[in-house]
Amino acid sequence: MQCPNCKKCETQVVDSRTSEDNSVRRRRECSCCRFRFTTFERIEPARAVVIKKDGREEPFERKKIENGIKRAAKNTEITETDIEQIVIEVEQEVFQSGEDKITSREIGNLVISKLKKIDEVAYLRFASVYKEFSDIETFEKEISKMK
Repeated sequence: MQCPNCKKCETQVVDSRTSEDNSVRRRRECSCCRFRFTTFERIEPARAVVIKKDGREEPFERKKIENGIKRAAKNTEITETDIEQIVIEVEQEVFQSGEDKITSREIGNLVISKLKKIDEVAYLRFASVYKEFSDIETFEKEISKMK
């Protein structure tokens, strides 16, 4: 760590503690000029990039998953807690994969697999948008798979 006073890189940590916002506050002292200063360290969340169907890339946003599930779950038995749990599980699976890029198709498949276990109507609604159902026959095929 470079001293802000003399610009030398010989500093020592004098005190370290966690602050209210879960950052680490460190008191440091320069070994050369004895100047004391404070630094804060924050954990940077992992970043993931979503590759859309058309090839565009955009940052992973959990809010988009949440909104999609909420639309599919409207007027069903799925609770806010259920939705939050699905979003948490999908987010964990995305970041635990260790990959920095994931396709929207993979994310959609994760959501579909979780919705299918909880509510058939929400599953069908989400799948109809995600899989781009174009006609009634596609709905019928999907419903017959569920039986």
